[in-house]
Amino acid sequence: MAQKITKYDEIAKHVLENYELLGPRQFFIRHSDNITYKVTTSNSESLLLRIHIPMTLAMGTHGADFDMVNSEVTWMLALEQETNLVIQKPIRNKSGALVTSIPIDDGTTANSTLLSWIEGEPYHRELENEETAYQIGTILATLHNQASRWKIPDGFTRPRRDVQYFEKKLIGLKPAVNDGRINASDYSELSESISLLIGMIGSLDEIPELHGIMHADMHKGNMLYHEGNIRLIDFSFCAFGNYMFDLGICLSDMKEELHKFCLQGYRSLRGLPENYQRLIEGFFLGSIVGTFSFWVANHNAQEILVRKVPQITRDYAVRFNQNEHFWF
Repeated sequence: MAQKITKYDEIAKHVLENYELLGPRQFFIRHSDNITYKVTTSNSESLLLRIHIPMTLAMGTHGADFDMVNSEVTWMLALEQETNLVIQKPIRNKSGALVTSIPIDDGTTANSTLLSWIEGEPYHRELENEETAYQIGTILATLHNQASRWKIPDGFTRPRRDVQYFEKKLIGLKPAVNDGRINASDYSELSESISLLIGMIGSLDEIPELHGIMHADMHKGNMLYHEGNIRLIDFSFCAFGNYMFDLGICLSDMKEELHKFCLQGYRSLRGLPENYQRLIEGFFLGSIVGTFSFWVANHNAQEILVRKVPQITRDYAVRFNQNEHFWF
C-alpha cells in the first residue's frame, strides 16, 4: 500500500526546491515543536529539514515569526564557526537566506530551515556516566562563554525566560487547580517557589557574565551520543535569560550522583556565580512549572501531570520554600 502523502510532505518538497541539492529525497522523522525530515541527496549528502510548525500552539508561536527563526539559526551558525562544538550547520538557500518561507493553503506562511546532519544515537539514561556528565558541563560552559562574548546582531529576537514568563506559566496551572487535577496546597507551594524565583531574578543584573542567549531546553532528548561524545541539538527553544536556567534543566535530567561531574566540567571553562546552588534549583522549579503548564492543556499528559505535581512539590518546592537545598 502506498504511503499517504500529507500536506507537510508537500510543503517539504516545495521548500527543498529552494536549495541547490542534487536529487533530494525526504523521509519524515516526527512532529513535535517542529516537523522534521531527514533529507538525502544523490551525492550521498544527509541533511535535516525543519518546518517550524509546532504540534500544538502550547509549544509556542515563535516558529511563525521569521525573525525569531532567523535569529535561532544565526546563533547556531555563530556557534558552529566560533566554537569547537559539533553543531548542525544552517544551510543557506538559493537566495542566500538561512530561513525559507513559503505560503501554504491555510493562508499562512511556513518558515523552514535546512541543517547539516550529525551522526549519533539518542542519549539515554543507560549511557550516562561521569565522563558524559563532565562533557555536558563543558558544552554548556562553551555555549555560555560564546554567548557572553557575542555581539548580538541587529534584528536578533528570541523569547525571554524572565519574570513575565514565569508568572504566565504559573497562571497556566489555574485551570487544573480549578477542576481538581492540581491540589490547591500543591499550587500554593509552587506559587511560593515562583515568587521566590522572581525575587531572585529581580535582584540580578542582566550583565553578559550572567545573562544572555542560552539553549533553554538542555535535556537528554536534545543530545546525541556518538563514539563517546555528546552532541547538542535542537535550539528551537533558545531564549534570553540567566545562564543558570540551562543548568537547572540539565541537572534535572541527570542522575543526581553525576551532578558534581557536570559542574566540574562547567567550572573547567567558566566560573559559577555567587549563590549558584539556589539559582539553579530555583530555575529548575521555574522550568518544571513551565512543563506543568504545557501538560495542563495536553490531553495525553493528564496522567503524568496528576502524578508529578505532588512529587515535585513534596521533594523540591517545599524544601526550596524553606530555604533548604535539595540537590546541593
